[in-house]
Amino acid sequence: MRSLRYTLLGGSLALLTLAGGCPTDPTVSDNGPGGGIVSGNDPGPTGGTSPPSGTPPTQSFDGEFSGDAQRVSAYRDTLTSEEAYHLLRRTSLGATSRDVDDAVARGLSATVDALLAYTPPASEAVALAESYEEDIRKRWQVYLMESPNILHERMAMFWHDRFATSARVANDYRERNLPYQHWMMLRRNALGNYRQFLLELTLDPLMLLWLDGADSPKTNPNENYCREFWELFTLGRDTVYVEADIQEGARAFTGITLLYEHNMDPRPIFDLYNHDETDKLVFPGRAPAPQNYNYVSITDLTLAQPEASRYVARNLFVFLVHEHPSDAVVQELADVLVAANWQIRPLVRKILTSQALFSPAARFNQISSPVEHYVGVARTLSMHIHSEDSQGYVMDRLVNDLRDAGQELLNPPGVEGWTEGEHWLQDQWVMSRANALGRTMEYGDARYPRLPYHLLPPTSNWTEREVRGQIVDALAGAFHLPLTAAEREIYIEVLDQNGHRAFHLLNPNQQPSHVFEVIRLMAMDERVITR
Repeated sequence: MRSLRYTLLGGSLALLTLAGGCPTDPTVSDNGPGGGIVSGNDPGPTGGTSPPSGTPPTQSFDGEFSGDAQRVSAYRDTLTSEEAYHLLRRTSLGATSRDVDDAVARGLSATVDALLAYTPPASEAVALAESYEEDIRKRWQVYLMESPNILHERMAMFWHDRFATSARVANDYRERNLPYQHWMMLRRNALGNYRQFLLELTLDPLMLLWLDGADSPKTNPNENYCREFWELFTLGRDTVYVEADIQEGARAFTGITLLYEHNMDPRPIFDLYNHDETDKLVFPGRAPAPQNYNYVSITDLTLAQPEASRYVARNLFVFLVHEHPSDAVVQELADVLVAANWQIRPLVRKILTSQALFSPAARFNQISSPVEHYVGVARTLSMHIHSEDSQGYVMDRLVNDLRDAGQELLNPPGVEGWTEGEHWLQDQWVMSRANALGRTMEYGDARYPRLPYHLLPPTSNWTEREVRGQIVDALAGAFHLPLTAAEREIYIEVLDQNGHRAFHLLNPNQQPSHVFEVIRLMAMDERVITR
């Protein structure tokens, strides 16, 4: 992976002025880092514990990340702090020190069980999400930041990418609720039964519009859905089927359409009259004699093919671990999925407790998407959105920045979802990502504005020269960033940038902006963007 720009490069600082202007620049007036300059009578909390000099040490012992990259047998249950942080970044995108300590205390098995369990979200978060009504981008952003079920939300995002469907096809005013229904369907099935997931996906009104399934009568079968059903959802490209199978399979999916009624959301119906009731020959040589398949029986026939379980298992392993599972690993996971009657949760649990997840090959090998990156930083710093009124309608600017960084939820670029990996690091997209990281909210249990003061030395000490290093150490510790001496000095220099606007030891007015700039630079470090 190429070195990331807009971070620390070659011992020199590439300031985020490249990404839209330094927040201390008087020409910038927006909801920028730390909310800009604060008044001298609001310097933040004066309590807290001053962190030690240097990055805080983590629990460690011989054999850390000692798993085998090609084994999915269980890893040891005892976790080091870094292993716990790695697990939580893969499942929760980010983690506070309290989250890490809890995972270490629980052990691997109990931590994974807790992640897979469902806890009702707080009523305040639900109310805030619902206040955005039909704007699913904002509703989902709230749940990603505030839900106790972050693994569920992360899995829903994974399926959203794999079953890519866009809200932009809901053009009729009667279709305005279809994106919401699709989003709820993804979240409802994210860790459920894969067969049931596919059946609900086939009948999902937004999907019926997206891949023309609602316009596929027996007199003119549309092949779009059948093609993607096999290529993207179940079997993969160039496996069991050929063009003749797609033509036959498309006939099995005929008869599904949308019923539009006054003052009601469009709903799917199976119109027997428009369903092709003749026999179809699908997968000759594998399937029985030609049969009168419909959308249910063609789904069952598809899942009966051994390629289907291997395809799903490989996708989940690559999503959670690394890109190069052996055939033996894939087959072992496929067997777990079939033995569980296509329940997704046992397969995910197997992967998350596997040796492969805690192998060196599984570290820093994934580039976070813009949404994942922002949510991960928020969860690491315990940053929350409690209400729009108290935070200047920041969500509008945030979802637009994330869109400009290349990712708008419920609006993927095409049927194959987003192109991942280094594709996320196009220059303009990186700058928009940095802008998004400037959308600050409230921090910690005390709901501190502007900065995560709960992580920093007490502000009563911010008149001391040594506090600059302590601030850098505290933030590096939060991000689990081991800094070299040179990197540490560069971050300290960030606090002293721009001459008279520097981290003034006697005047607190300028301090929050510069501390937040350190946060944003650390968040753009390639070890934070990757996981």
